[in-house]
Amino acid sequence: MPRINITEPSQASQAYRFDLKRMRITLGRSSSSDITIDHRSVSKNHCFIDRLKGGYVIRDNGSTNGIKLDDERQESITLTNGMELQIGDIPAVFTLTEEECDYLTEERFKKRKEVKKDETIDQDESS
Repeated sequence: MPRINITEPSQASQAYRFDLKRMRITLGRSSSSDITIDHRSVSKNHCFIDRLKGGYVIRDNGSTNGIKLDDERQESITLTNGMELQIGDIPAVFTLTEEECDYLTEERFKKRKEVKKDETIDQDESS
């Protein structure tokens, strides 16, 4: 299962796992979030992770302190295996198993083939 490790100050790193079939995971300080991060730099409904064909993207949800990659605030970040990012001021690491990486790569490749096939059909119809 995909995993995001969150390290809150003065606490051990906590791994949160979720199923590949889940389309959205919510993160925030609110107890109604799928993943609760109890830190003052994290908004109640801080961000969410969306499952896309072939991967994942984390998107800011209008939070005060945002999401950051390499200390640079971003609206959205395409997640890759082993990626280190920040949710507010909280470090997080996104990881996948080797099998999940293979599955997502195959899914992306299949999507590209479908797009190319559609483009070929469009070109044939315009001829």
